[in-house]
Amino acid sequence: MGIPTTGLIRMGGTGERSIVQEKSGTTTGTPTVHTEVSLRGLSVDGVNDFRAGAAFIDIPGSPNQTAPYKMSDFRGYSQSFWPSSAPGSITTNETFIMDVDAADELGNDVVAATVLNMSLNTTNKTLSWFFGNDADGSFDADGTSTESTDNTNTNTITYNGTITSLEARMVYTSLTHQYSGGGDGFTSNSFAGRSWAAHHTSSHMDGSSLANNGDSASSGVQKTKLSGTDSVATRSALSGTYGYKTMRTTTGNCSIGMFATCTDVPETFDYSSAYIGPTDSGSSIYWQIRANGSEVLTIYTKTADSTARLYANTNNLPTT
Repeated sequence: MGIPTTGLIRMGGTGERSIVQEKSGTTTGTPTVHTEVSLRGLSVDGVNDFRAGAAFIDIPGSPNQTAPYKMSDFRGYSQSFWPSSAPGSITTNETFIMDVDAADELGNDVVAATVLNMSLNTTNKTLSWFFGNDADGSFDADGTSTESTDNTNTNTITYNGTITSLEARMVYTSLTHQYSGGGDGFTSNSFAGRSWAAHHTSSHMDGSSLANNGDSASSGVQKTKLSGTDSVATRSALSGTYGYKTMRTTTGNCSIGMFATCTDVPETFDYSSAYIGPTDSGSSIYWQIRANGSEVLTIYTKTADSTARLYANTNNLPTT
């Protein structure tokens, strides 16, 4: 709503005319308890705004960061729930987002995954996030592990107000997806790999969160099969939305992501594979979060990349 442009306004107090309450996101409902309010602190990021009990509080955001500071600067001011610096930027391993190869040469089921992992801290009012990019369960023909984990850097968002609900979703457009399986001289739908969307309300996820071609999942993982009926085929481009899915409102972890899986194959020369990704022109996938039913923030968008795919592949090759 913001602070009114006319009439009385105050640094402290309660209601919509209070700068402290506007910056705290508590102009309605239970007001933020405060003492020792500082006009300089309200105005300048990095300087304490007020004291709440034994804690000194600094909430980023103001209409004027330069002296002289005036209460009138705040007329019409509205504190954004997500700060202008959000969501942050990815500086490490960005290329691995939706670009993971999990390849096995012993016939084991493997998983390729990209997951948005988040950590909420309601005391500090922060939401930290990173992408986990994971190839799980893969070995070469000599039995040497070829698993890999290429996580991005972590960004931390300091939000304003109180989170009463937190949701997340993935929105994808024209993803290429293909599934295969069989053996020497034959194909079999029962060997076909799969693709999945999944989330966890109280934990981070990685490639090990799904197993057995997605039939098994770690405790608490909720999943949806994107590949539909098992078959050996290249499918029509996949567009849709997974979510909004309810996350958490208390301090702790949560996550949402996409997975490619394949099944273990019993005989020499049997194989199983799946891939999904924004490989064609016009394809994309993005992750969004939403607080309190209306405060939407896009975390990251992966646009078309001819090599970007989650690829899970197993071949039961003869050993020497």
